[in-house]
Amino acid sequence: MVPFNLFQMDSSSTPNRVSFENNKDVEDEEAQELPTPDSRGKRKDSSGASGATFNATKAPRILPPRSKIWNHFTRTKDNRDKCVCHYCNKKFCCKTKSGTSNLLKHISICKQFFAFSDGQSSTQHVMNEEGGLMIAKVSAETFKEATNEMMVIGELPLCWVESVAWKHFCNKMNLDNPVSRRTSTRDIVKMYLQRKNAMKKWFVANKQRVSLTTDIWKAKITLDACWRLKKLIIGFKHVSDHKGQTISKVLLDVLADWGIEKIFCVTVDNATANSSALRKFHSQFSSVSDDALVLDGELLHMRCCAHIINLIVKDGLTNANESVNAVRNAVVYVRGSGNRLISFQQKVESGRMTRGSLPLDVTTRWNSTYLMLSIALKFRVAFDKMEEEDKLYNDYFLEMDNGSKRTGPPQYTDWKAIERLGRFLVIFYNSTLVVSASTTPPTLRP
Repeated sequence: MVPFNLFQMDSSSTPNRVSFENNKDVEDEEAQELPTPDSRGKRKDSSGASGATFNATKAPRILPPRSKIWNHFTRTKDNRDKCVCHYCNKKFCCKTKSGTSNLLKHISICKQFFAFSDGQSSTQHVMNEEGGLMIAKVSAETFKEATNEMMVIGELPLCWVESVAWKHFCNKMNLDNPVSRRTSTRDIVKMYLQRKNAMKKWFVANKQRVSLTTDIWKAKITLDACWRLKKLIIGFKHVSDHKGQTISKVLLDVLADWGIEKIFCVTVDNATANSSALRKFHSQFSSVSDDALVLDGELLHMRCCAHIINLIVKDGLTNANESVNAVRNAVVYVRGSGNRLISFQQKVESGRMTRGSLPLDVTTRWNSTYLMLSIALKFRVAFDKMEEEDKLYNDYFLEMDNGSKRTGPPQYTDWKAIERLGRFLVIFYNSTLVVSASTTPPTLRP
């Protein structure tokens, strides 16, 4: 038997090559037709059992463009034999069999392309945010560094760098191809070590005092030479328990790792374990140097104002617990389904009130409770209409919850108690916003 050769390459089938910017690239062969029996010579007809004749035909195969010239041209959608220049929008003939010589000639004289190339030159500089000069063109290393910083700042997963969305963005913006998640992991760890070493050198060079806050995590707040606030997270450490000795040891290890030898104060929650931890920390850290602490540590222990406010508010909420639960149960009912929410919105419109969202609080965060109560007060008329007109609303409060009747619906006395409580909470809510600010030094806050 003689083997049948469908396709055989010879010297005549070798594709032509052109040069573009001193690089030999293969011309675009986007539509390469495979040889058929008619083009290679006639083949004997092979008849099957039925005597029918089978003619083998091959459809043209679409290949991706391989010439660098196609970085500057795009084929039109209606006619693939025409293409458009990215810079001057002129159309050119680009038949597959005609080659790309005309495109190469145009790009060598296109003024818009020259202007674009000058704008992307690595020698061109622009002004940065700090008033200095920086190179306008973004290099591959800068692109990778910016991508890694974006993932860290945005707390994005490492797999995001391989997502279709990010690849689409890079392709749309004509950026470099994204790297893999393994490469990003290595680069992020390397970036962390480099910046940690730079911060250590900065601590040694400036010899400034720092203020610390601890809540399992450790954060450093200080001012640089230009009196700009610097807030940095300098450690995530595993704390096996909340004993004073354990907290003190972890805090000392973090400071030793960063080479910090001067402390102004440490802000912690108003808890017994923290007081014990700072007493042990004071006795050990004072031996580091003579000026390790200010006034021999009299200002070392700072109790968190936001935590103290939190304790005061929680104690005040216990006096109006029944009224708060009645309003909370009413909000839970309204948010329970879409039909209930539509019914409530109808009551809002009939009462000529401004429509708005009705948030539900988180029981462990009193500030969310304050926001829920303050907004519920605005819809008091709508809740009263629900009690008068909605039977399902009243039946909801007749159900048993944890072995007792569900609290509510809110009555006149409950709304009055909520009004008094709101005047009490707004003071502490605004105070919490002030003491919790992270962009202003504590000494500069009103």
